[in-house]
Amino acid sequence: MYSLYLIPFYAKWHYTEGFRDLYRNWRSFVLFVIHFFSLRLLFLTWLSPFGRLNEEYKKGFDLEGFLETLIVNTMMRLVGFVLRTFVIVSGLVSLVAVVLLGPVLFILWVFTPFIVLILLAESLVNLLS
Repeated sequence: MYSLYLIPFYAKWHYTEGFRDLYRNWRSFVLFVIHFFSLRLLFLTWLSPFGRLNEEYKKGFDLEGFLETLIVNTMMRLVGFVLRTFVIVSGLVSLVAVVLLGPVLFILWVFTPFIVLILLAESLVNLLS
């Protein structure tokens, strides 16, 4: 019976500090996704060669060597572009999911105590019938 005295304290925490903590956690998840996928860096280096692998152009006039180096450098840039594009798209999808999930969690947070009470009442009705 003494646990009923905790209900007002829980309600106060749930609708004040709980909201602040939920917002901080949500913001941390958004920042985590941004930093985990290094989105800013990937956008800045989108057309850079993969793994900084590139050939140096040889001095003097050598058409075969020039074209060979040009093809290798172009291929490395294409590989880097494709891989970075894949990671950027994955990061943006994750970021959109986290950003859209935040308001849903806030709405659920508001109704969580009521949902728990409804489920408790339903379980008691089912238990007694």
